[in-house]
Amino acid sequence: MKLTKEERIRLTYQIGDIIEQKCRRCYYNRSDDASFSINICAKCPTGQTLRQLGRYFDTEPRSRGGKTGNMPDGLTPARVRELNDQGIPDKEISIMFERSPSYVGKVKNRWRKHRVMARAESGAEEVK
Repeated sequence: MKLTKEERIRLTYQIGDIIEQKCRRCYYNRSDDASFSINICAKCPTGQTLRQLGRYFDTEPRSRGGKTGNMPDGLTPARVRELNDQGIPDKEISIMFERSPSYVGKVKNRWRKHRVMARAESGAEEVK
């Protein structure tokens, strides 16, 4: 469920109000003074409510890393192997495709990890 900006703000305030009212002097933590670090207790009913409200924020899978799929046209395992066989190093190939000098080396490692380079050597169909 995707929350609107207003719903997210309202939910954040609701969580903050619960923490202010019930967690600062928590019976389950046995703290007499006002606590400034809040740990959600597993056995605390307020903690269970906070956990339930927090689940609304974690509905989408987290993305890792930067942009994906911005591979330049023509940069394939077979093409890189062909240029390497001609004696052109990876750094030069990267510059030819207007990328950083380490780009082709990193892409080749990713291809090796996914076994795309082995398929290119055997003449099998390439995977982008």
